[in-house]
Amino acid sequence: MDLIIAEMISTATIAIAVFGIVFCLMQAEFTRVSRSFAAFLAAVAVNNLPGVLNRLFQSTQNMHLQPADLILWLSSSLCLAPLFWIYVVTLTSSAQKGPAHLYRHFVLPALAVLVGLVMILSPQGLWAEVITEDILQTYGWWSGLIVAAALLELAVYPQMAIYLFLIIRRMMRYRLLLRDVYASTEEHEMRWIYVIGGLGALFWVAQALILLIAFDLEQPRTPPAVVTIAGLAGLGLVATMTLWGLRQRPPLVPDPDDRHPPENAEDQTGEKYEKSALSTEASTRIARKLRAAMEKDHLHRDPNLSLWVLARHIGASPNYISQTLNEVVGENFFDFVNGYRIAEAKARLATTDDSVLTITYDVGFNARSSFYNAFKRVTGETPTRYRKTLSHRDGMDDVRDGLRDF
Repeated sequence: MDLIIAEMISTATIAIAVFGIVFCLMQAEFTRVSRSFAAFLAAVAVNNLPGVLNRLFQSTQNMHLQPADLILWLSSSLCLAPLFWIYVVTLTSSAQKGPAHLYRHFVLPALAVLVGLVMILSPQGLWAEVITEDILQTYGWWSGLIVAAALLELAVYPQMAIYLFLIIRRMMRYRLLLRDVYASTEEHEMRWIYVIGGLGALFWVAQALILLIAFDLEQPRTPPAVVTIAGLAGLGLVATMTLWGLRQRPPLVPDPDDRHPPENAEDQTGEKYEKSALSTEASTRIARKLRAAMEKDHLHRDPNLSLWVLARHIGASPNYISQTLNEVVGENFFDFVNGYRIAEAKARLATTDDSVLTITYDVGFNARSSFYNAFKRVTGETPTRYRKTLSHRDGMDDVRDGLRDF
């Protein structure tokens, strides 16, 4: 019964992974992201094949199927963390590019395949004697092979921990990059990856416990309940990752309508600041347009305002706007826009009786928590306390002029 349950869990996991692969391969947009996620799901499917074929491996008399089981499970296990890392890097890249030197990430899986192939090509009689005490002494090269396979199996756990650290570090840097292109970053922070990381860490602990139990001589067999719980956790993890992964688009890539340069844009020959052809006169002109877009056109009130939308509005290159904000204004896009939002919020708090929630959405914030955090970061007070402690009421222009000085 326990074996049947394990097979059902593995079959369900493979079905979800295959569905995700087909869906990814059907996508015509953001193909690099889709294909990197499909590669990860393919590794998930292969990793669960031994669970589906477990009874076949146990009942067959062909000893060569045992190292085949090793190749499927071990090589795919060593591919899971690197492939998810590649997906995260591609997803959080503005150019949809994966990490450099990809071959480095697949050295361990390649070694696992090599060890498994050598075992398959070995005389079948060795497998009949593998349970005897003198097999490792009789065949020295075979002992090295067994040790190599054991070390590779142990390497799965530190490898997952290392890639989990890399993913978290990548996501922290990515959150800073979002501030260069979005005025509201909450919808693009991909917090689901942090959730997946937490669930992955729990799954890692569960698998490590199973491994420790397997090495316990007094406990020759892993309790079926532990295996079932670990399998269900893995199924839930795969289902969650597939659900969110299929819905995700690369946030640092502009929407189709914003990918073309704006009409009558400033000269865009330079891609990097150090190679930019942006002159002082041009940057001053862009800075003036940026201020007008906020003060006259009130673009900061748009909760979905992005660098690309602003670029099309003022007719300038997104790259030049970023350069002007960083070098002339001294702020990134996020702080620049939210400065105007906070300025208007302060004026509304001082001159109206509108509720804090109404002001939150009117000035461009899409969540009350975001407004509170931004307001307190600028003023040192919450909006409610700021309104209570006002000794006089400032007009919008007075407040803004104090904050916006080019």
